[in-house]
Formats: sequence, structure tokens, C-alpha cells
Amino acid sequence: MPEAAAAAETVQERMAALGKVDLVVGIPSFNNAGTIGHVVEAARNGLAHHFSAARAVIVNADGGSADGTPEKVRQACGGEGLLQLSYPVYKTEELSAPQLGLAGRSRALHAIFEAVRTLEAKGCAILEPDLRSTAPEWTDALLRPLVDQQCDLVAPEYLRHKFEGLIGKAVIYPLTRALYGKRIRHPMGGDCGYSAKLIAHYLTQDSWTKDAAGGGVEIWLTTRAICGRFGICQARLGPRIREEEPRMDLSELLARLLGPLFQAMERDVVFWQRVRGSEAIPVLGEAALPAAETAAADAHKLIDSFRLGYQNLIGVWGLVLSPATLLELKRVARMDAEQFRLPDETWVRAIYDFALGHRLRVINREHLLRAMTPLYLGWVASFVLEMREADPAEVERRLERLCLTYESNKPYLISRWRWPERFTP
Repeated sequence: MPEAAAAAETVQERMAALGKVDLVVGIPSFNNAGTIGHVVEAARNGLAHHFSAARAVIVNADGGSADGTPEKVRQACGGEGLLQLSYPVYKTEELSAPQLGLAGRSRALHAIFEAVRTLEAKGCAILEPDLRSTAPEWTDALLRPLVDQQCDLVAPEYLRHKFEGLIGKAVIYPLTRALYGKRIRHPMGGDCGYSAKLIAHYLTQDSWTKDAAGGGVEIWLTTRAICGRFGICQARLGPRIREEEPRMDLSELLARLLGPLFQAMERDVVFWQRVRGSEAIPVLGEAALPAAETAAADAHKLIDSFRLGYQNLIGVWGLVLSPATLLELKRVARMDAEQFRLPDETWVRAIYDFALGHRLRVINREHLLRAMTPLYLGWVASFVLEMREADPAEVERRLERLCLTYESNKPYLISRWRWPERFTP
């Protein structure tokens, strides 16, 4: 306790010495020594080049790194304009979270936002600690709209090739768009900008500790901004390249990403049931060239996985999916490989069915989310076969049709949500 009190006193003294600042760049970290120096240098150079007249500080919230991360931060900053904070990371988070983002991320962001409030900054940009692609221009892209008071939340728009980030393209973006009515391409993006007004709003939310702390803080931050009617824009940042891509079982990845979104549906049900259609969100910055293509997945192997899942999981799917969806999936499973297609309406209604099953806890939630994996692989197979020769413009049109299918089928979701007994499989 004496050490903790002394550390807290040191932080308070440091903030008092800094006084009021204009802008903050927040960088949460936990064992990111390999990349943190690059990210800090990019932030420092961005502030120097684009905001030389502003009083700015880099705030690093570290979870007790054992690899020298805090020292790397100090070296990259040169001792100038730096505030270092600490936040707790629990053993269970150390074992799981590093495979998908930062351990204890919600507490790291909370610590940074508290510092923003204390320093009375006008806005804050959050940068991921493990990216090799972070550039000085990102600081300007995320802070400029806050300084010019164009918006309160600056969401990232990353540059990706057509077969990259398919979970986001198939579920996260279109579902969030249909629910909340805002076309935010990366609602779970980690590199974001937040105004002082929005940060103050976050810090008053009781649900921070209940909802955000359990995982999925990014979708919590985005949906709180939408439900609070704050101004939102998007900034083109370019490619998002990690030092080391997460090595995670696909089923676990789906559960980690979709679980928080399904929980948000329960929390915000009064809001999203009133939303119809969607509206475009301004995108700032120059449009870049498409990212370099990578080889598409083997569609035939994906189809085999879908068929095997249909055989092994039909009992679980029968607890969740409507009879019409089950019948359609049976037809799809019998298709010839080259003609294999999973219709958009079938896919979308399956997602809505699983969201309701998650709410009703028809089985263990973790098992339920993992049971979606063969369905997702079927969608990927269908998308790969359909888009293998498509150019970026064609892919965008295809994804827009999928999003419109989510929106047009929203009455189905609302009906099932309100009267689940009428649709009991």
C-alpha cells in the first residue's frame, strides 16, 4: 500500500506539474516492447508536425509490463511531454487477452480518460501499442476533427483487401449499422479520437465497470457515443498491420468479437428497436490505393467444414434457428461446390437467431457462439467463390447489398426479440 500511495502521489504531482494541456495521445500497453517505441515516435512526430503550437502530452497507461515496455516509452519520448500511469492486469487476462488485443484494456482506457479530464484537454487520440503501420499522420487524422469541433468520436477506417477482416464485413459492421443506424465501418477499431465532452460522458456511465470491463470496450465506447447522440466521423488511416497477428482458434475469435456485440443488443434494446435504416457517416482524409491482395482461402475446404458442422451441430442449431432457416441450410449443404452459395437472407436471419439465442441463454453462451463457426465458414466460402475475380468497387457493392439485407430483415429480428415464443424452433 505505501508503494501504491507513493506512485499515485507521483502521478498527481506529475499532472500538477504539467498543468492544463490542449491535447492528449493515449497509448495503453502491456508487454509491447517490440513495437511501443515506433508507436510513441509516430505520436511524438505527429504532434510536433501537426500541432506544434498546442500543449500536448503522451499518456502511457501500462499494465505492469515485464519486458521493458515503460523504459522503451521513456526512451522514445526523450523525457518530454510524457505521463506514465499504471493499471491492474489480472492473471486470467494475462492468459487470454494478449491473443486478441490488450489485457485489461478497459481499465487502461479508463485511466487515460481520467488523466484527460484532470488535464482539461480538449481531446484525446488513442493509439494501439502493437501496430507496425502507425504513422505520424494518424495523430493528425484522429485529433484534427476534435480540434475543429467537427465531431466527438473519430472512428478509424482501415485499408483492407477484399478477403481481409471478413468477420467485420460479414457481421460486425452490417449488424452494428442495422441496429444503431450509423455506417461506421470499424465500430470495434482501436485507434480512435475522443472529445473532452464525450470522455466526460463515458466517465459518468455506471455501465463502464459492468459492461466495458468484461471485454469488448471498443463496441461499448462506440455504442455509448451513438446512443448519446454525439457527433461521429471516420478517419482514413491506411493499412492496419500488427507486429504479430493473433494466433487464435476461429471459434474463440468469433466468441470474443460477437459476445460483446450481442450483449450490447440486450443493453440498448430500447434504442435500436426504434431505429430504421441507416445514415452515412463522414469519412475524412484521402482515399488510398487498395491494399495488396493475398491469396483467398480454399473455398472447397470451407464448404467441407460447413457440411461437417451441419451434420454435427444440427441439434444445437435446432435450438436456435427458425424452421425456415434450418430448411434452407439443409438445401445449401447439398449444393455442388462450384455452385455453392449461402443466400444473404439466410445468413442474416441466422445471425439474428443466434443473437436471440444468446439473449435467452438456450445453451451456454460460449458454446452457442462457437457453434456459429461452420455457418461463418459457409458464408466465407460463398463470398470467396462469388468475389474471387471482383475488383474493389464490385466488392463494395456486394457488401452494401449484404448490409441492406441486414436492414430489411430487422423487422424479423424485432419480432423474434419481442415474441420469441412465436418462433420457437
